[in-house]
Amino acid sequence: MQDIISISQNKCKQCYSCVRNCPAKAVQIESGQAKIIHSRCINCGKCIKSCPQEAKIVLDSKGKTLNILKENDTVIACIAPSFVVSFHKYNYKKIIGALKEVGFSEVWEVAVGAEYVIEAISQYIKNKENNLFLSSPCPAFISLIEKHYPEMIKYLLPFVSPMIATGKIIREMHKGKDVKIVFIGPCVAKKCEALEPQFNGIIDSVLTFDELKDIFKIKGVNIEKAKEMDFDSIYCDEGKLFPLSGGLLRNLKSLYNLNESEYVVIDNDKDCIELINAIKDGKFKGKFVDVLMCRGCIDGPKIDSSLNYYERINKIYEYKNSTKKINKHKVKLRLDFTRHYSNKRSILPYPTESEIQRVLNMTNKFTKEDELNCGACGYNTCREKAIAVLQGIAEVDMCLPYLISKKSKLVEQLSETLKETKNLKDELEAVIESSYDGLVVTDGNGRILKTNSAWRKMVGYKTKKEESVKDMENKNIIFPSATLLVLKEKRRISFIQYAHNDKEYLATATPIFDNDSSVKMVVTNIRDIDELNRLREQIEETRKLQKYHKETKRIKYKDYYNENIVVNSIEFGEVLGLASSVAKVDSTVLILGESGVGKEIVANFIHNLSIRKDKPFIKINCGAIPENLIESELFGYETGAFTGAKKKGKPGLIELADEGTLFLDEIGELPLNLQVKLLRVIQERKIMRIGGIKEKYVDVRIIAATNRDLYKMVQRGEFRADLYYRLNVVPIEIPPLRKRKTDILPLCYHFLDIFNSKYRCNKRLSKSVEKILEDYNWPGNVRELENLIERVVVTTPGDIIDVKDLPMFLLENTNDGSKKIDIEGIMPLREAVELVEKKLIKRAYKQCKSTYEMAKVLGVNQSTVVRKIQKYIKSNALKHD
Repeated sequence: MQDIISISQNKCKQCYSCVRNCPAKAVQIESGQAKIIHSRCINCGKCIKSCPQEAKIVLDSKGKTLNILKENDTVIACIAPSFVVSFHKYNYKKIIGALKEVGFSEVWEVAVGAEYVIEAISQYIKNKENNLFLSSPCPAFISLIEKHYPEMIKYLLPFVSPMIATGKIIREMHKGKDVKIVFIGPCVAKKCEALEPQFNGIIDSVLTFDELKDIFKIKGVNIEKAKEMDFDSIYCDEGKLFPLSGGLLRNLKSLYNLNESEYVVIDNDKDCIELINAIKDGKFKGKFVDVLMCRGCIDGPKIDSSLNYYERINKIYEYKNSTKKINKHKVKLRLDFTRHYSNKRSILPYPTESEIQRVLNMTNKFTKEDELNCGACGYNTCREKAIAVLQGIAEVDMCLPYLISKKSKLVEQLSETLKETKNLKDELEAVIESSYDGLVVTDGNGRILKTNSAWRKMVGYKTKKEESVKDMENKNIIFPSATLLVLKEKRRISFIQYAHNDKEYLATATPIFDNDSSVKMVVTNIRDIDELNRLREQIEETRKLQKYHKETKRIKYKDYYNENIVVNSIEFGEVLGLASSVAKVDSTVLILGESGVGKEIVANFIHNLSIRKDKPFIKINCGAIPENLIESELFGYETGAFTGAKKKGKPGLIELADEGTLFLDEIGELPLNLQVKLLRVIQERKIMRIGGIKEKYVDVRIIAATNRDLYKMVQRGEFRADLYYRLNVVPIEIPPLRKRKTDILPLCYHFLDIFNSKYRCNKRLSKSVEKILEDYNWPGNVRELENLIERVVVTTPGDIIDVKDLPMFLLENTNDGSKKIDIEGIMPLREAVELVEKKLIKRAYKQCKSTYEMAKVLGVNQSTVVRKIQKYIKSNALKHD
């Protein structure tokens, strides 16, 4: 169903008049702007009438109606009797003539439907003398019951409004014809009523009186010059009084005799709420209530009349009395004027007492006396407003006394900030003045704003302020002017500048831009070239000392580190510490880690620190050798062992590693049938060649490595348990590069040195590239890093490797949202989704003030948030008021 009322955000000025006047509390305030909560809105139009900024917008039906008139031959207008109030300057017959000039085929009075509905109601209540009845013509009141008090539905008279009744009568009278019907009246809620599914196909469009006046202007219709014409509808009389307060009862009493003590007339929203509460509490004794949300339809939100209320009443009576009395019987129609109602309640979660008190405390309300209940926020009490905040339809800052208090504190804070700013200014002045470099600041026209004593001393200028750098350049005090060049080229510039005292300076001028990309200021610093040369010599001496220090350090630790190992992180340092400890003994080592983390490097490290360092180090990649060849490669074969075998046989790799170290890389890929033979080698230190009959003893140390989870492979029967436990004597797990970030840059410069030397170049990394490399996840670990460095070294044209030289996947990774979720292991997907959902709901519940705010942050509906709170946090997320 279409939204009937909306709000123009640029007109809303935070007056909260709509909040104050809405009987359904269907206005939400978000970031100071009002929004209609359409699930709660009853379209009564109170917000429209009360908005001083005219920010409320009603669904426009002019275009739809004009299309209906254009595309259909028979279009009938049914107009509410209150039209004489809106068009009070004209004879009512002129309005009928103007409507037909616009293009309407017939014009009917809605009062016709009113009289038929009255007759149906009269028959209905005759046999139900002890019942309580609430009248049903007002669609805003019906919405109030359905959306907010559905327990009152049982008291509503089950009959359609005069608008729907008139539409049904017209369609009955034109049965078999293609007829379109347009209702015209002062009520906004009628637009919503016409869209009700149970009334589908009855009313095709609903216009308000102001929209009809616009259509007259669009069509160029002058009401004064229109022909005087009469209605085409069935004759009606008392139904013309329907737009007045108590109009239904005026008609009903003529058909059914009611005592004054048995009926009540209500014509405003506050009395409606009071009536409902009285009925709920059993304190209402009446039999029939004629209910309107306005003071009759003559006071509807879109009546568009300059007459006062009492003049409007008189106008209705004048209209009724002026119509011709015709002794004409009503047309008997067998039509069903009943309707049904449904529960459309949208429940807002009710907060706990502690939550309400927390919001009250936020606005400095700690006791009952602090709750002023001034109503400036639009709510009757401070407590109501606190509840609305927790329900997500109000904001804490809507409280005017709180804002005044906050403003006073803000003034105090601004005063303190001003003092701090002054202190910072004084400190900045001191820093600029104490700078060893010469500094000069100019505006966008080159006029000098600030200089320091170092600059004045360098250029040999005595005065503290000069009119402009252009004057100084003309006097040859400095030349050329760095500031003028920057103002011309609008970019940072560095060059050698000369002064009149025959000195040379390295000048660097930097532009500062405003929001329009115009140069706002220019900051120039100058350095004495002679001083820079002396500084460079000192740096060269320092580098020589550092190189000597590194050389002596490398010699000192040459037994521990080698040129292929770069370590800067605590994590990898702990790995090497464990590796160096286990290197001294011959225990079997199982190295674990993702592909590319450096498992072979660590294996080499262990071998080089062991007593076998001078013996063979044989590496076997169990995943690289075809399955039908791996046995012969590992264990060797004798002469004639199989077709194609060498005549003299061949020793296996295990045999070649005798007295040394055997490194079994990718051990998880070893076929099951060979795992038995390898287990025998580990346990008994014996091998037998393929086709051989004699075992041979081998003295070999086993180091295995894998990137797979051998324990899970054992559980699945893909790896022998006995071999697993033989290999897993000393497990060493190498963390991936993403978990030892401090190793990334040292490794980068290690590989950069290697490839600079290899390709005879001198590439360097920019600071921005260093940051991107540190932030990248490195799924391929050290191997990926090494390949990337080689790639950028050979593809970058200049000596500085900058962001533009990096491959695109590195730049895309910097905004990767997956960093927000840390995945350590593997679990069933359903459990993982539920676990993440539970954590997010709990975190949002702690951080957000309401379920509406939670829904906005999480990107779901508020009802979904309520269900998740009930599932994961508490069972009473909803409490009906």
